[in-house]
Amino acid sequence: MGARKRILAFLGVVLASLGPSSFAQSDGDIVIRMLPGGGYGIPPKESTSITAQVRRSVFEAFHRSHPGVRVVNAGGLSFSGSNLDDSMFLMSMAGDSSPDIFYVNFRQYYTFLEQGFCRSLDDLIAKDPDVMARCNPTVKKVLTSYDGKVYAVPFFQVATALYYRRDFFRSAGLDPDKPPKTWDELVADAQKMTDPKVGRYGFALSSPPGYQWSNFLYAAGGESVRQDANGDWKSAINTPAAGKAVEFFRRLMVGENPPGTVSKDLNDDIRRGKAAMWLNYTNDVLLQQSELPPSVIGIARVPAGPAGYSNEVNAGMWAISSRVTDPAKLKACWDFIKFFAGDEAAKINTDKCIELGMGNLVNPSWLKKFGYTDLLAQVDPAYAEANDELFQTGHPEPYGKNCQQVYSVLDNALDRARLNPKEPVERILAAAESEMNDKLLGYTPPEIMARQRGWATGILSVICIALVSLAIYFVRRARANPVHFVERIPPGTDRRKMRRFMTVCLAPAVITIAVWSYYPLARGLEIAFQDYGIQRPPRWVGLDNFIGVFTQPLFYKSLWNSVVYVSLTLLIGFFMPIFLALALNEIPRFKVLFRTIFYLPAMTSSIVIAFVWRQFYDKSPSGLLNSIVGPVIEYVVNPLFHLVGHAPWPTANDWLGDPSLAMFAVVLPGIWAGAGPGSILYLAALKNIATERYEAADLDGANWRQKIRYITLPGLKPLILINLLGVFIAGFKAMENVFVLTMGGPLNSTRTIGLEVWQNAFMYLKFGYATAAAWVMGSILIGFTLVQIRSLLKMRFSTARS
Repeated sequence: MGARKRILAFLGVVLASLGPSSFAQSDGDIVIRMLPGGGYGIPPKESTSITAQVRRSVFEAFHRSHPGVRVVNAGGLSFSGSNLDDSMFLMSMAGDSSPDIFYVNFRQYYTFLEQGFCRSLDDLIAKDPDVMARCNPTVKKVLTSYDGKVYAVPFFQVATALYYRRDFFRSAGLDPDKPPKTWDELVADAQKMTDPKVGRYGFALSSPPGYQWSNFLYAAGGESVRQDANGDWKSAINTPAAGKAVEFFRRLMVGENPPGTVSKDLNDDIRRGKAAMWLNYTNDVLLQQSELPPSVIGIARVPAGPAGYSNEVNAGMWAISSRVTDPAKLKACWDFIKFFAGDEAAKINTDKCIELGMGNLVNPSWLKKFGYTDLLAQVDPAYAEANDELFQTGHPEPYGKNCQQVYSVLDNALDRARLNPKEPVERILAAAESEMNDKLLGYTPPEIMARQRGWATGILSVICIALVSLAIYFVRRARANPVHFVERIPPGTDRRKMRRFMTVCLAPAVITIAVWSYYPLARGLEIAFQDYGIQRPPRWVGLDNFIGVFTQPLFYKSLWNSVVYVSLTLLIGFFMPIFLALALNEIPRFKVLFRTIFYLPAMTSSIVIAFVWRQFYDKSPSGLLNSIVGPVIEYVVNPLFHLVGHAPWPTANDWLGDPSLAMFAVVLPGIWAGAGPGSILYLAALKNIATERYEAADLDGANWRQKIRYITLPGLKPLILINLLGVFIAGFKAMENVFVLTMGGPLNSTRTIGLEVWQNAFMYLKFGYATAAAWVMGSILIGFTLVQIRSLLKMRFSTARS
C-alpha cells in the first residue's frame, strides 16, 4: 500500500506540472485565459533563453501584484510563419473555446472587428488614459481607423531594422561600423559576404518573402493596398514604385550565385551562420532582438530605396474578448492590459535585462527613466540612433478589410518574379493586382452574379434529376432481382429478444457514428449555403458559395494538384510496400532486423518526418540531399546530357522552391515513411498463401516471375484494392506535408484541395466557401469509393487456413 501511495503521489506531481500554467492557483482566483501570439506567452521555468527569462519575469511580477488573478496560456496549435501566427486564435474561436485576452496584430485587426471578436476599450481607457501614453502616432492611427474606437492596446511596439554580423563584415574586408545605407550598397556588401562553399548568403529573407519584402516596397515609395474614397480597400501594387521593388528582389535572389536567399527557417540559418544580413524587429524597450552574442551583431536602418528611408512599424496588442461579460473578470483583464502596457512592465524588462548583462541593449530613454544613468555609456550610439530613426520613418503593415490575405498574393508575385526572371514586371504586378482585388473586395457585379446563379440553378436541377433517376433505377433493379438471404438462426430462438440484444449491441456504434460523423456532415452541408460567422448570425446565400468555388481558378489549380499528388503517391508509393514485402519475405537471414528497420518510421509522426526532410532539402550545395545527388548529376547525368546535346542539370537543386521538383519533394517523405508499415500488411497476407501452390508451381517448372504473376499477386488482390481505396482518399485529404514543406508554393504548384479548404476556413474565416469546396472534394471521393466497393462486393472472403 505504501508503494502504491508513493506512486500515486508522484503521478499527482507530474500531472500538476503538466497543467496550463506553472504558477500556483487557488480555487478562489480569477483565471484569465490568455492566447498570445507566437513567442509572447508564459514561458516555462526551465527556459534558458534571455527573451523567455525576461518575459517570464513580467508575468511573475503581475501575479505578485495581483494575488487574486491567475493568467494561464490558453494553449492550442500554433504555426510559424508571418501569415500563420493568427491561426491558433482563429481555430480556438471556431472551436468555441475563445480566450479572455488575446494577441492582435495589424493585418487581422479589421477581420477580428468585423467578426465581433473584440470588445471596445473606450470606456476603460477613459478611466485610465495613461495606458495609451506609450502609443506611437502611427500605431494609434491604425487602432482608431475602423470606427474611431480603440479595441486593442499595444504592450510593445516594433520597427523593422537591418541586422548584420559584424564578424562577417570584417572577414569580407568591410567596415562593421558602416552598414549599407542604399540598395546598391546592400547588394554589393551581400555579394562580398556570400560563400556558396559553406552555404552562407549575404542577405536572407524569411519564407514566405512577401512579409519582409514589403519594407523594400515602402522604401521604393509603393503601397500594397490603399483605401479609396468609399472606404473600400483596393490593391495599389501595380505601380512603377512596386516594379522597382520587385526588380530589386530579383537582383538579390536571381543569378548563378545570388547574394540573397529566401530561407525556410531564418532563425536557424542565423544561428548556424548561414545569413550575414537579415531583417528583424527592434522594439521600444530592447534595441536588439537576437539570440546571438551582442558583440557580433550590428543593427541599422533598412537601406534607403528610390523614395528614401521607410520601414514597417507594427505592434503587439492585447484585446479583450467580446464574450467577457463578468465584471470581476473584465476588471482583471483590464488590470492585465494596464500592467503590460505601462511603465511597470517596462521597468521589469529593463531590470531583468540589466540583471542578465544586457543593459547595453536597453533603450537609453528607459535607462534614464529608471535610474540606470551609469549604463548609458555602454549603449552603442548606433543602436539608439537607428532605433529612433526607424520609428520616425515607420510605415504600418496592411491593416484594412481582408488584409490578412495580402501577403499570400505578394508571395505568389515574388515567387513568379524569382522563377521567371525574364517575365516583365508589369505583367506580374497586373496579375497580382487582379488577384488581390478579388481577395480584398470579394465583389461580383449584380448582373454577372445573376447570370451565374441562373447557370448554377440549372446545373443543380440536372444533378438532382440524375440522382433521382439513378435511385429509381437501382430500386427497381433490386426489386426485380431480390437477394435470397439464408437465415441461420437456431430453432426455438426468441426473435424479439434477439433483435433487442442486437439493438443494444449496435446502439453505441450507431449513435457514435451519427453524432461524430453524420451530424457534422449535415451541419456542414447547411454551412455550405450560408455566409457563416463565428460570432454573428449566419446569412443564407443559396448557391453563392458553390459559385465562388467553381469560378475560382485557384480551386481548379488545387484540385489538379491533388490529382497529381495522388497520382505520384500511387505510382511511386503504392507499389513500393508490395515490392518491399516480397523482398522481406524472400531474404534468407536477418528478417526480423530488416522488418524492424523498415517499420521504424511508423514510430514517428508525419509532421516530425516532414520537418526532418525539410532539413534534407536544403538548397545550398552543402545540403544533405544535394550532397548525395550532386556527384551523381555531375559525373553521370550531365555527361549523358552532353552526349545528346541537352543542357546540363544543376548539381544543387532548390527542391522546395522549384515548381518542377516541389510536388515530388512533398510526396517523397510520405512514401519513405509509409513503405515499411505498409509492407507489414502485405507480409501478413503473403503468409496466407498456401505453400503447396508454390511447390506445385515449382514442379510445373514456373520461374519466379510466373509465381509472382499467377500466385502471389492474385492472392494479394483483395488487400491491394482495399489499400488503393485508402491511399486514394488519404491522398486527396492530405495537407500535412504540404503545410510544413511548402505551404502550397511555389506559384501554388503544391497547393492541394485540403490546404485550400483549411486556409479559407481557419485563416480567412470563409467557412461557407471552405465547406462548399470540401463537399465538392467529398463528392469526388464518394464516387470513387462506390466504384471500389462494388469491386470488393464481388470478392469472396474466407478465414485463412494454415
